[in-house]
Amino acid sequence: MLDLLATPTVVGVPATVLWNAPTAPRPIDAAAVADAPDLVAWAAGLDDDARLGLLDRADTHAVLGEPVIVVAEADGWVEVRLPLQPSSKHPAGYPGFLPTAHLLPLESPRTDPVVVRSGPLLGAILDRRAAGGYLGPDGVVHDLAATAVTALRSPSPSPSPGAVDPADALAVARTFTGMPYLWAGSSAAGVDCSGLVHVSYRALGIVVPRDADDQAAALDPVAPEDARPGDPVFFANEHGIHHVALATGGGATFHAPRTGQLVGAGRFDTVPATETVTAARVR
Repeated sequence: MLDLLATPTVVGVPATVLWNAPTAPRPIDAAAVADAPDLVAWAAGLDDDARLGLLDRADTHAVLGEPVIVVAEADGWVEVRLPLQPSSKHPAGYPGFLPTAHLLPLESPRTDPVVVRSGPLLGAILDRRAAGGYLGPDGVVHDLAATAVTALRSPSPSPSPGAVDPADALAVARTFTGMPYLWAGSSAAGVDCSGLVHVSYRALGIVVPRDADDQAAALDPVAPEDARPGDPVFFANEHGIHHVALATGGGATFHAPRTGQLVGAGRFDTVPATETVTAARVR
């Protein structure tokens, strides 16, 4: 049996849900926890009540090739941390549980990792092959155009100015137009509000925190009226930050609103007086 505690490990399926406990999945979530999961089909089969039911069960998605820190393994499940999804919940990365069958050992170090920026493998981390194509950890070579991938950049406490054009992140986000909001979503299967921001920048090779409050704390603040298209815009009430969108210009936004609504256009200049709006920039 593979000792995942001692082996560099990555996600070995196109996408998987990070659950807050092995007992969290419901019968309706069978396609998400199958040995060969199909998150797109699973999400398509969820009505609004089933999507609302994810609130206290699921936290995020992890995608093909994403590194995983395994801290415990039992009964077909592993307790993990996701280092490319920074979180105040754990300094090593987002904590939670994944099915053991969804992980693979990283048998050799990746020499030139790239992240997929479009399509069903959005966010997946592959290795560039000299002979052409991009190699997944499952041994599959993906024939992708050079414009469909971006070099993965490591998180840095002192990022260089101009390292990313926020308009490019907005372009990635708009590929989700018309999709139903999905709590904990951060893959091609669907997104929630902060998942949309996270995956849109991850597709450019830029790692930002997974949740909205952590994003606001980590990024450089800018005045909302100075937000450029693609800059994150945060909404807070007396309980703190509860929503994030991407600016599109002129007080408008693009966002994943809430369960029962579709990913699309919004605004930040018409919010109630009880709301506080701030903005930030990914350097």
